[in-house]
Amino acid sequence: MRGKMKRILHIVGGMSPGGTENFIMNVYRAVDRSKLQFDFIVHLKKEINYDDEIEGMGGRLHYVVRKAQNPIRNFFQIKRVIKDHHYDTVCRHSDNAFTVVDLLAARLAGAKRVIMHSHSTDTGHRRIHSFFRLWMPYVPTHRFACSEAAGRWMYKKAKFQIIPNAIDTEKFLFQEPVREKMREEYGLQEAHVYGHVGSFVYAKNHEYLLKVFSHIAEQDKRAVLVLVGDGEGREEIERQIGKLKLEKRVLLMGRRRNVEDFLQMFDVLLFPSRYEGFPVSLVEAQASGLACLISDRITSEVCLTDCIQSLSLEEGEEAWAEKAMEMMNESRARARSSRQREIKEKGFGIESLARFYEEF
Repeated sequence: MRGKMKRILHIVGGMSPGGTENFIMNVYRAVDRSKLQFDFIVHLKKEINYDDEIEGMGGRLHYVVRKAQNPIRNFFQIKRVIKDHHYDTVCRHSDNAFTVVDLLAARLAGAKRVIMHSHSTDTGHRRIHSFFRLWMPYVPTHRFACSEAAGRWMYKKAKFQIIPNAIDTEKFLFQEPVREKMREEYGLQEAHVYGHVGSFVYAKNHEYLLKVFSHIAEQDKRAVLVLVGDGEGREEIERQIGKLKLEKRVLLMGRRRNVEDFLQMFDVLLFPSRYEGFPVSLVEAQASGLACLISDRITSEVCLTDCIQSLSLEEGEEAWAEKAMEMMNESRARARSSRQREIKEKGFGIESLARFYEEF
């Protein structure tokens, strides 16, 4: 006899392309949707989002007022959605502990399993985070984290389970024809392409990235920087690009659904983050065999292959530029190949994670 289809309700800020959102969609696409469906409570709706795809796969979207706009109304709207639709399992994805109040709403609405899933190792609201972290041993029935560091940040000494930021490795296999097509499309056939994938937020440290690239651009006339992403810091980034006179050397691509194609285009990925949980984009980059220079503030757990080299931000922008150019020369001198097998062997293939959610 066929079992009843289960539904998990995910509470997120929005469902536009981004690290956490891409992780959720990776799992959603891979699960057997005759057994399990994902529904969403969403606080923001942006121009480029996964809404149509979610609904096309059978998922439901519930929009609520933003917590920053009206926290009390937000709490009761979340509670009402969960109660009216009889959700038994609710998962809140977040970078800070303040959102544990959403899980309190879920418990009051009758949900039996309420999950906090930590996706970062810092936040811009540390004092609030420190207070609500005290609730973590008591409100969630399950505690998930994308890395050991993200788990300690969110739960301190409370027990938690690491859920790998798995990907569909087939999607990120390196393909020379795709690389050539992408570079031709943007007129970068002969360019030395440095890239970055990430939202324009404080954690990603774009100011540092642009200063690093300005040193590269001074020494390498073929160097181009391609930024995939968008966010609240875009205007400041555009201002800095103008100040550094890099308008003709930096391409702003905005949010894209075909990140895998841009990773094929890049020669070196620069990732000078101030803090991270476990960047999905670095798993994707490694799967495609892309050389990555990352900040030492990112957990070493992300180093699944030898594609990654780490450097302290304290070394300074010139040292970063020198290392990046060294990696560029090495990258251009050897044939690039996918690292699918290594990624899967480390447990970051989406198939095993999809089974985990189906059986959860």
